[in-house]
Amino acid sequence: MRLGIYFMLIGIGLVGLIIGLFWLKDRLESLRLAQIALSEPVARLAVIGAALAVIGLLLIVSSQF
Repeated sequence: MRLGIYFMLIGIGLVGLIIGLFWLKDRLESLRLAQIALSEPVARLAVIGAALAVIGLLLIVSSQF
């Protein structure tokens, strides 16, 4: 269960960080920040963060049964 919590927290933190990057991009209207936010590595990190959150949630639920 502890591993599931860690996975979920890391995944939620990563997705939150990327959402914050997009918010900052819109707030500052910076071209360089927009290029970073819309790049392929950031998209991959978002997918990895969502996958970690889902895997962590599944681990937590599976340990309850």
